[in-house]
Amino acid sequence: MDRTYLFVPPEEKLDVQALGAHWDGDSKRWYIDYNQIAPKFARWLPAANEADADDDAFTISSSQAYVAATTTSCQRCNSNIEVICIHCESGTASDEPLTQFTVSYIWAIDEELARQLQPWPNFRKVEPNHEVFANHCPHCAASQDDLYLHTEPDDPFFDIPNAPPGSIKLTPLAGNVRLSGEEHFQVD
Repeated sequence: MDRTYLFVPPEEKLDVQALGAHWDGDSKRWYIDYNQIAPKFARWLPAANEADADDDAFTISSSQAYVAATTTSCQRCNSNIEVICIHCESGTASDEPLTQFTVSYIWAIDEELARQLQPWPNFRKVEPNHEVFANHCPHCAASQDDLYLHTEPDDPFFDIPNAPPGSIKLTPLAGNVRLSGEEHFQVD
């Protein structure tokens, strides 16, 4: 993609639109073409290569990441629910380059990723220990174990690149996302 997604609070949409940003109706986010990057968009640009002191807390990094969303049955009450995961077209895990992988059992995410995940409030830390993030059923509040979402061929996030058309919606994440968890990828 030849675009850069912006972090635009709803109350600033008229400002960014007046400067020439474009609306992506599929991902519901504002973006600019790479040739538009200019100081006038600086306050909405993703923070690139932040030199945070906690960089060592993150083992996975990707500038081509997506929220992958699909529906499945709740593992407790069997209600039809939306579940998400982070899918990366490319990135690094423990400094090793990887392509087309998902991340499960996430235990740390950077602030920008946390902000971008706000549209999915049912993906949050598991109670009571708060050690990992997980999908939660909006009906019975049960956390959904990633084991049943990523590891077997019938699991929804087992092989995203070869999933049936329309079964998984990919929403691009802006900037370089940093997180820690377990990476999964289909081996041919």
